[in-house]
Amino acid sequence: MSEDNKTLCAHVEEELHVKDPQAYIQLIQPATHYCQGCGRSAAKAENVCKPQKLP
Repeated sequence: MSEDNKTLCAHVEEELHVKDPQAYIQLIQPATHYCQGCGRSAAKAENVCKPQKLP
């Protein structure tokens, strides 16, 4: 899986939020979708496993 196709779950598993917080923040701001599975929010639907659009 390429870096561009990873979900937030995969990035968190690899500790991106710890190793490169700015890169992680770019993936989640401004949040437009959330994952129905884990509850993470993201800027793009493809960044979460089970996307649901935020109202």
